[in-house]
Amino acid sequence: MVYRALDVRLERTVALKLLPDHLINSAEDKERALREARTASSLDHPNIGAIYGFEETSDGRVFIVLAYYEGETLAQKLVRGPLPVAEAVDIAIEIAEGLAAAHAGAVMHRDIKPSNVIVTRRGAAKIVDFGLARLASATGSTRSVSTAGTIGYMSPEQTMGKVVDQRTDLWSLGIVLAEMVGGKNPFHCETAAATVFAIINEAPHSMDEVPVDLQRIIYKALSKQTDTRYQSAREMLADLVEFRRQVGDAAEQASFGTSSSRASGRASLNRTSSSDSRQLREQKERAARPLWGSDAGTARRWRWAAGLGIVAVALAAVSLLPPVRDRVSGWFTREPDHIAVLHFENVGNDPENDAVSAGLMDSLASRLTNLESGKRSLWVVPASEVRRRKITDPTSAFKELGATVAVAGSLQRDGQSIRMTVNLINTRNLRLIGSAALEDRAGDFASLQDEAVARVAELLKIDVTPEMMQATGRVANAGAYESYLKALGYTEQFDKAGNLDKAIAVLDGALKADPRFALGYAQLCESYRLKTQLDKDMKWLDQALVNCNKAVELNDQVPAVYVTLGHIHRKMGKYDLALQEYQRALQLDPRSSEAWGGIARAYGSAGRVADAEAALRKAIDLRPDYWEGYVGLGLFLHRRQRYDEAIAQYKHALELSPDSPTLYLNVAAVYVDKGDPKLFPEAEQALRKSITMEPTYQAYTNLGYLYIQERKYGDAAAAVEKALQLNDRDYVTWGNLVLAYEALHERDKSSQAQDRERLLLEQAAERAPRDANVQGNLGIVYAKQKLREKALLHIQSALALSPDNADVLSSVGEAYEDLGDRAQALQYIEKSLRKGCSLTSLQADPDLQGLLADPRFRAGGK
Repeated sequence: MVYRALDVRLERTVALKLLPDHLINSAEDKERALREARTASSLDHPNIGAIYGFEETSDGRVFIVLAYYEGETLAQKLVRGPLPVAEAVDIAIEIAEGLAAAHAGAVMHRDIKPSNVIVTRRGAAKIVDFGLARLASATGSTRSVSTAGTIGYMSPEQTMGKVVDQRTDLWSLGIVLAEMVGGKNPFHCETAAATVFAIINEAPHSMDEVPVDLQRIIYKALSKQTDTRYQSAREMLADLVEFRRQVGDAAEQASFGTSSSRASGRASLNRTSSSDSRQLREQKERAARPLWGSDAGTARRWRWAAGLGIVAVALAAVSLLPPVRDRVSGWFTREPDHIAVLHFENVGNDPENDAVSAGLMDSLASRLTNLESGKRSLWVVPASEVRRRKITDPTSAFKELGATVAVAGSLQRDGQSIRMTVNLINTRNLRLIGSAALEDRAGDFASLQDEAVARVAELLKIDVTPEMMQATGRVANAGAYESYLKALGYTEQFDKAGNLDKAIAVLDGALKADPRFALGYAQLCESYRLKTQLDKDMKWLDQALVNCNKAVELNDQVPAVYVTLGHIHRKMGKYDLALQEYQRALQLDPRSSEAWGGIARAYGSAGRVADAEAALRKAIDLRPDYWEGYVGLGLFLHRRQRYDEAIAQYKHALELSPDSPTLYLNVAAVYVDKGDPKLFPEAEQALRKSITMEPTYQAYTNLGYLYIQERKYGDAAAAVEKALQLNDRDYVTWGNLVLAYEALHERDKSSQAQDRERLLLEQAAERAPRDANVQGNLGIVYAKQKLREKALLHIQSALALSPDNADVLSSVGEAYEDLGDRAQALQYIEKSLRKGCSLTSLQADPDLQGLLADPRFRAGGK
């Protein structure tokens, strides 16, 4: 109860807050309350409500004497709707300033929420009720969660009753800020228990209406791990002040806050997808686990470095000769230019030059890619694809990649002096279009880049804009740039033990030499992102974000940085933030197929299926002769059981790239998932061809799954065991092995494989709690091990995340069958069939034979 009152001695208006009786039950409670009041009264700051005294009525009621402020609580203010962004940020800044002062005095609030913030008539924000949350917790008051705070505003560590520090107040401020600008609590659910589950496990709700830069601040405040959250109120305050400065007065009168301009297979019957950087390891939406060639391909994406400059100087020299110039110019203008940059030979085999030569290949390809926006007919084959396909000569570049031009060359070092040769080759007739030899005695790769880019652009009849030049990322320190090229080379072979650590080490050195080297920070971001992919340790994503943000701070015109940020946010389940980053990349490079692909995957993850398909088709329209676009659309259609359409897309891709092991694996996956045994021989043939080209654990895993479908369990076990020799960290592969051993009645082996599957699934669920397929698969494993409560928790989570996914439904059905609940199992298995699950795949599962033989089972799912 709060009263407005008059202090007759000092003749001032005050507020009297009577503490609830249940907080003051004893002399000990009263002493505790007095201590909290003393601590809170020590805070003297314009944004903290002043405490004047701690008193007691004649009948023993305890009350606190507070300063009285004319105005309203922030909660009352928000009843009328969201606030303009500028106003909301101003209030958040004042709350952060108050918290910074309190935290400096070692005082935490523990219950920051709109009703504990008063906005005075003059617009000042005052935080009130310091200490009361802790008092309520200490006296054991009844609440839905037995810890200090208010459900909906509590941090994850608060809801779990863990020790908290000042970072829990910053989480709560992030919630309040999201409410002010978005009009809703980003974790609100219908029940308190569901809200707590969301706080601990789920990503915040959509924030499409919030400006992207403000979203970054909110998401950082709402990091579930305290180590990646803002570490102090001062740190968060600095970001809020900077954002407010950027918004400026325009935010107060414009609609800045309303718009921003700028998978699954059944648990054990899964197949697998690629884990390397060119094949989408994250998609687990279908049993056959097809591959998508470019989710993590950003390892190869930092190709926009300056190395092309050297080649361009050579070409510029060639272009001075009129016959050569005219011949080259005429050749380039007759048809679209498809360019492949080949590996640069390391003359003398100097070990110091190996990584630089490899990095130069990528930087050249990237710089040419930066020019694509200026000439729509120009298309550069990603250097990663050249390397992955082991393309080493112009003829192969033409036959396998469709490249009409090849750039080849060599690099030689003599002390500091750099000697480089560059050859431009017509891949159809192997005619030398032009060649050049150049030398820089100072060893400065970067000094040639600006003029080089301009000369190459002139040769290709491209008008170079300042934006194109800015996108290259300038560097002042020659040694830093050479280190960057080395890091590119190491990153390109990131799956080789130790290479990522080498890349990180040389980049750290480069950034010490040149702290304003944007490309260095960008590549360091990518190296850490790949380290997460390789080690399966999410902590590296935090390092990646820090370095990406630093790169953007130094140079905000590089599209690839935003694509990487999009991949990182999508990996963390922050699909709206990922979309913002991909859209920013497209503003800078409207033809970026990687950005369009990222947008499609983010839309798909967020359930915006029509938008995802439109984005994929847009990517194909931009590059109709680029095979990977058809792969992406094929995967999308495959996951939605549109099998014939998916097959058509994959076959189109095969016409453009007939020697791709990935594509044969994908085609086989569709044949299997279609559930027609007549197609199984074609599926096996495609998988065998994929393995012949490149023996991968994905292909062997899928072959094992195919044999399970055909009930060739001995062959299945042998194939899966080969897969595990190549990679033993995919729970899908272990799940297939469990099935094979169960069918072969090898119970000890089955049990050991299932323990390994469970461990990997638990790790996956911790990393990606919003992955419905992981939740469903983990539910099955717990059900098989008769851990009923755990099983039910995970299958219900899977249903909440993806209630209409055929594979999730079949996983839930199988889990109920393992738990002995046949009625529920029938319900979900039949629903999965109605949603497109293959009856053939169900018939191959030994655990479902009893259910399928049940007279109540309706094979049509109706």
